[in-house]
Amino acid sequence: MASKAAATLIRRGGKHFFTRYWAAKTKSSSAASFAPSLSSFVPNPAGTGAKSYLGSSRLMSSDVTNGRFMEYSMLYHDSVAFLVSNQLGIPVFMASEPKTPADVAKEFNLSVRAASALLVTLCRMDVVQVVKDSDDSVDAIVYGLTPSAKTFLSDRNDLACVSPFVDTFTTNFVTPEALLECSLPADEKKDIMSEHLEQDDETVANNARHFMAHMNAQSYCCAKALPKALGLDSVNEPKTLLDVGGGSAIYSIEAIQSNSNMNGIVFELPAIKPITEEYIEKAGLSDRVSVSPGDFFNDPLPAADYVLFSNIFHDWPDSINANLIQKAFDCLNPGGKIVISEILLADDVKSSTPAATSMNVIMLPYTKGRQYRPKELFRRLQKVGFTKPQVINLVDDYDLVVGTKA
Repeated sequence: MASKAAATLIRRGGKHFFTRYWAAKTKSSSAASFAPSLSSFVPNPAGTGAKSYLGSSRLMSSDVTNGRFMEYSMLYHDSVAFLVSNQLGIPVFMASEPKTPADVAKEFNLSVRAASALLVTLCRMDVVQVVKDSDDSVDAIVYGLTPSAKTFLSDRNDLACVSPFVDTFTTNFVTPEALLECSLPADEKKDIMSEHLEQDDETVANNARHFMAHMNAQSYCCAKALPKALGLDSVNEPKTLLDVGGGSAIYSIEAIQSNSNMNGIVFELPAIKPITEEYIEKAGLSDRVSVSPGDFFNDPLPAADYVLFSNIFHDWPDSINANLIQKAFDCLNPGGKIVISEILLADDVKSSTPAATSMNVIMLPYTKGRQYRPKELFRRLQKVGFTKPQVINLVDDYDLVVGTKA
């Protein structure tokens, strides 16, 4: 089975090109790290007549190289290595005890050289760590999973496992050709999200189960952090959280479990309502979390004290999001809050994290939307009457944009 999976991935591999989404918090290596290998391409500052390969009189100072641009060209291989390792099941295989490249090679029918290259990359990513080094060869190093990888990558049956999210990008890999195709004007293409919503109810429900697994993996840490970040764990009177397009109700479940004063409503499509109710029932919260069926494009939202839009705004064009903001304002009780959870671009753009810029590109084939900057959302909230807009960090690169209905 493992060798078949490896062969399938190898056949696909020639066309793969992937933005470095997984590395949201990883700092880029310094351009200077490439300097030694480029020394022969940099003019001799002492003027000794050493040959320049720059091709013209256009000169570089000795402390400037093309390293960072080379790095940007090569970094997608790291993402491919991570995706392949996850798809093969290398973290699952290594969960029980440390392994060598030879062990991994044997299990998945890889060459030792390939297994070693994958493990070196995974080590830099903090997926694995060196248990026993070897002075003789990198191929002889013994590796074990890091604590974080044991939590988030080693057990696909665990709600915390991020693998269903990773799987989505392995299955729907964006090649350069696909990126160009989906970059056509909006009226000349149809995004994946819109296509799914136009399917019949049975197909929508079937696809929803896969999509909920993807979103649970993406949202697990965010949902855990939400009650404290938003202060839901300390409200001292009954309050209702409305989660618009809440799918598996993961945010509502965490919020309600944090405080007996909290109750929840998940606003979902009628075809998805039974699936959402399965998750709520499994959490034992059917008496405190309800599912309100509806279409947020066309239907009004139920009354609430908090209205949460998590990973919703980046799916849709600005006109739809403006309508959602208005609907949130209309349904909120006085003093209620709109809560928009997204990976935000920086106000100055330049300071945006890799996660934000990558997610912004990822939206091209999947949706009609994009990532926002805080100041853009502030303006849109204030336009309909929300006051005191603020940004609250949720977890990692996720933030909450919050506005209050006076």
